[in-house]
Amino acid sequence: MEILYHTSALSISYDPSNHWLYVEWKGQHNEVSAVTGGDLVLRFLQDHPCEKMLNDNSQVTSDWDKGAAWVGGHYYEQLACRGVRYVAWVYPPHWQARKSMDRAMLFVTRPMVVTFDDVATAYEWLRTST
Repeated sequence: MEILYHTSALSISYDPSNHWLYVEWKGQHNEVSAVTGGDLVLRFLQDHPCEKMLNDNSQVTSDWDKGAAWVGGHYYEQLACRGVRYVAWVYPPHWQARKSMDRAMLFVTRPMVVTFDDVATAYEWLRTST
């Protein structure tokens, strides 16, 4: 795994064996951090183009409802425009953060996004998606 970016709130890595981005969100997030982090992911896709992304929210501890429309609409559309075809999105255990994810999913039209309760299942689905 090649670490492209790392802070206590967000890590972005490239997995060369699977040819996908692994994006790990941690702690509290809001509209600003969702947009800032999403923009970072889009920038890293320029240097590491790939068709798949594992978007891990399993450690998110807050809601980010105000950013849900941007994430589900604009961000995921931009991922698709940059060649991402499949996203495995892992739910957080916290109800409010999970609710924000469900809200964002209402706006997703592409790429194909499937939600999961754990990283292992998301990983396996993404590995076999074609």
